[in-house]
Amino acid sequence: MREIESTNMYTEQPTNSPTPEAAEAEKPVDVTNDSAATVEDNSDELATPSDTDIIAQLQAELLAAQAKSDELVDKLQRSAAEFQNSRRRQEKQLADEIERASTHILQRLLPVIDDLDLAFQNIPTEVGQNGGGWLEGLRQIQKKLTQLLEDRGVTPIAKEGPFDPSRHEAVSSEPNETVESGHIIQTLRTGYEHKDRVLRPALVRVSA
Repeated sequence: MREIESTNMYTEQPTNSPTPEAAEAEKPVDVTNDSAATVEDNSDELATPSDTDIIAQLQAELLAAQAKSDELVDKLQRSAAEFQNSRRRQEKQLADEIERASTHILQRLLPVIDDLDLAFQNIPTEVGQNGGGWLEGLRQIQKKLTQLLEDRGVTPIAKEGPFDPSRHEAVSSEPNETVESGHIIQTLRTGYEHKDRVLRPALVRVSA
């Protein structure tokens, strides 16, 4: 019996050495890196723009809006100017057409005045003595036509004085003892002006 007990005493000795699993469990946990990463991530999520950044962004948006507004105002002004120019052109074209039509009508009246003038220059003697009533009526017609021309700004060209090629048309040039050279001897057909423009030149004889 003593031998058996001594054998067990040597073979079954208790040990205090920890097992591998226990040793692993007892190792200290390093949480430094994980905590730092978590804090950094949270700081990125919580970061907000500064007041300077917000002001700079608003100023940029304001400048862009102002540039767009200036562009629209410029286009509007150009459109308004083009409209005004177009209206002026149309008004001028209309005025020119009215002026041409008026000039054409006035030119058509001039031969009637010429015929009346010629008729009164060659009244037969017997008509002058016996046709006073109807002759005076014709004179009134002539007067009304002449007044109509004057009201429209038509004036006769001077029948005497120096020859002006822009206002007179010479049918002959001849020596004359009583009229200075280059001056009108006689007006054969009265000329007319309309608003400082020659409506019809006068037909004249000129002293050479």
